[in-house]
Amino acid sequence: MRTSSRLTFVVSIGLALLSIASARERWITARTEHFEMFSCASESESREMLNKLEQFRATVLATYSLPRFRDPRTTIMLFGTDRQFEPYKPLYNGKPNDVAGYCTGGPDESMIAMTADNDSEFTDEVIFHEYVHVLLAAGGEQPPPWLDEGLAEFFSTFKVWENSFELGRAKPDHVETLRQHAFLPLGRLFAVTHRSPEYNEGDRRDVFYAESWALVHFMICGKDRAIYLPRLRRFNELIAAPDSAIDRSFREAFGVDYDEMETRLRDAMKGGGYRIATGPLIVGDLSAKIKFQPAGDFERDVALISLRWRLQTPGDTAYRLMQLAETHPTAPRPHEVLAAVAVRGQDPEGALSHWRRAAELGSDNPYVYMRLASDRLDQVTAGLTLDYRMPAELAATLRGWLDRAVALSPRYFEAFEALAMVEAFAEKPRLEVINRVQGMVPKMSDKTRTLFAIAIVHWRKGDFVTARQIAKLLVAAPTISPRLRSLTQRLSKELPPTKTPYAPAAEGPP
Repeated sequence: MRTSSRLTFVVSIGLALLSIASARERWITARTEHFEMFSCASESESREMLNKLEQFRATVLATYSLPRFRDPRTTIMLFGTDRQFEPYKPLYNGKPNDVAGYCTGGPDESMIAMTADNDSEFTDEVIFHEYVHVLLAAGGEQPPPWLDEGLAEFFSTFKVWENSFELGRAKPDHVETLRQHAFLPLGRLFAVTHRSPEYNEGDRRDVFYAESWALVHFMICGKDRAIYLPRLRRFNELIAAPDSAIDRSFREAFGVDYDEMETRLRDAMKGGGYRIATGPLIVGDLSAKIKFQPAGDFERDVALISLRWRLQTPGDTAYRLMQLAETHPTAPRPHEVLAAVAVRGQDPEGALSHWRRAAELGSDNPYVYMRLASDRLDQVTAGLTLDYRMPAELAATLRGWLDRAVALSPRYFEAFEALAMVEAFAEKPRLEVINRVQGMVPKMSDKTRTLFAIAIVHWRKGDFVTARQIAKLLVAAPTISPRLRSLTQRLSKELPPTKTPYAPAAEGPP
């Protein structure tokens, strides 16, 4: 008992000291359409970085299309000095790693952290590189390492000149690496994983990054970019399919084999000149619209605790967040982070409890509502039958969560998929919702559950022809789950037989 009391006393003293240390720093905050920033750097530095990130985000999404992109909540923490930043750096062998900045997070929230006292050009490259990984993940992409790192390195060269941007300036380190070392054969480059020596070891790693950058640069900025960029996207789609073969997918997407593409890449690099892509800014200068105000201690502390936890996983995180939740009982933010802590701690019931509380308090994070709806739907659909009809109260609860999720994030495909299932088995389907979902199906990565729900709705409203057409497609789909295939086969049996159009018998000769 003495030990527990002493531990509580020590933790409380530590929290008090941390609060005093933070209070000495002047923190400011601002929101734009896609970011929330907390900063203890100068207001001019903060505004410049926030403006630049909005411009960068828009340029990446316009250059490399991500049709399934959904904006995650993204919080930026800008420290004025490296000393202020050090307690929030990732650890290596128990010590803070010497980094200029980083991005971290998960499906609930992404966080960007950096310091303002490093060389701004170097910091920009680091942050842009890392933020590309966040954007790709938010787009539902799972690119192989060469494409993930190649895109990140390519877009890290983003620069703004008055009202225009440029991309693709040569990276001297990569150019020199490719001059001094042999290329990886493309087949090997495409096969590299996060555990491969080429991804982790010295010169091999340098060649991997340099060649990945060069290949992406060639396809986005080369003289044949109009041909290669859509083929690059197609290649990424093909290799994401189950049981895909990389070499076959490559030939199908690009129309050539590895040797021919290697020759074209080397020829493009021989001259030593790298084309630069330029254009007008997708979004203009937002500086005048960015309004900073003093950051409240509570909001700043939740953000700092969340940042440190995502990098270092300190054991007192839940305790500190619970303290903040008790002192600010109407705030959803501590519960949102506590849910993430519970997920990492493999405590699903704890996560649901905090998500539920965050929703009750009016959370503006769509992920909260999606997770609550997803958990409840998983229970409902575990023993699903075609004649099941959802109780009105349950349908109202699920619709409330999911409508809120898509109101906060209009491109939340996972939420629309869940809504389709709710409407399929509710007593009275909302046909306007189904119509909206149908327009989004082509952009969904896994369409099977949504198409099944749409088939059910058409069956229930008597449109048997459409229901049969969808069911036929689903039964033949190679990626459909066994459970969904079985239900679709049952649906096909429930549908009335297709009537053979009447045709009079041909008359014989007289």
